[in-house]
Amino acid sequence: MACSLPYTDSEVEVLVQTLIDEDKGRQNVILDLALQFENSCTAKGDIRNAYEKCTDISQKSRALIDAFLKEGSDKGYELNLSMDGKEAKLEKQMDANLAWLLKKYYCRSQTHIGDVYLTAEELHQLHLYEEALRETLE
Repeated sequence: MACSLPYTDSEVEVLVQTLIDEDKGRQNVILDLALQFENSCTAKGDIRNAYEKCTDISQKSRALIDAFLKEGSDKGYELNLSMDGKEAKLEKQMDANLAWLLKKYYCRSQTHIGDVYLTAEELHQLHLYEEALRETLE
């Protein structure tokens, strides 16, 4: 069963390009966040090195500072691992979804003149991909 979409080939092409641009924007934001995180880790490392060179801090204060820095370092490491995994997963999902959409669009545009048609199953799959992307971004 084919569903007729109320869009012409050029309208679908614009929609696909818009989705590609939006996904590239999201990827750039994620990469920017990863860079900011890396820069903050470098700054923390510089502060840690400066702290190590201080000799006028009491043992008790040094122990408290060390515990605080270790806790922050552990949380930062976990966050970094989490971000790397989510970034790779999101990029892979977006690439796969866009490839699927482009393949369907170009396949349909070569076989149909005018309107683009998707089967009910393809339309359902497109909605599932969209929901998965939205959940990943949240």
